[in-house]
This record gives sequence, C-alpha cells and structure tokens, in this order.
Amino acid sequence: MGDDRDRNGADANGHDADQVERLAKLKEQAEDALARYDLAEGAEDRGDGHHHPAEVATDMDERERELHEQLRWRERAEALAAAEQAMSEGTYGICVDCGGEIPAGRLKIKPDATRCVECQRLVEQGRG
Repeated sequence: MGDDRDRNGADANGHDADQVERLAKLKEQAEDALARYDLAEGAEDRGDGHHHPAEVATDMDERERELHEQLRWRERAEALAAAEQAMSEGTYGICVDCGGEIPAGRLKIKPDATRCVECQRLVEQGRG
C-alpha cells in the first residue's frame, strides 16, 4: 500500500496521524502569520513623510510591535519545523535534557515542546 501506518494510525515512529497533521497545520499557520508580518513588504509606504514628533513616535511604536510579532512568529515556525524534524528522526516526545518521555498531554497542548514538565520548570527557574 505504501502507507507506513499501523492499524491504530501510528507511523513507523509511533506518531499518530493526528499529531503529524496538527503539527503541519500549526506550522502552516505560523508561516502564514509570518508572511503577514513581513516588514520588508510595503516598506516604501513607511517613508519618513511624518514630520511631527508625535507621528514619528507613533510610527516607531507600531514598527516595534510589528517587529516583536514577526520575531515571535519566526520562533514559532522554527520550533514547529524542529518538532517535525524530530518526528522524522524518531526523537519527537523525548526530553532534550533528561531523555525521558514528554507526556502526551504536554505535547497535545504544546506540540513543539522539547522538554518534559520537570526539566522545563528547572529551566524557567534558572536551574536547567
């Protein structure tokens, strides 16, 4: 048949079709959002036509917010791409710090998670 799924819908690495599809969908959404925040596009419309300091400050504030969003979406797209890569390598769902299994519930909520809950907690507390 050419399909590498078992009767439960898992691929050769044990990932179910829903995980694979959800990850692909989230990555596509991140890439679409990133395209919307492409600051190079429409740059000519951002000319220095404003001369009033308040308008300049408003434009700078807006650009800073857009840069922040662009960075956030770029990081999200990269994390999802890394999760897809981990799936293909058979390391998806394995904590990068302790080597333990990342709980399915955590992966459902955060499909690009690279650490188990305990290791992530340690990192966030500055001890990891």
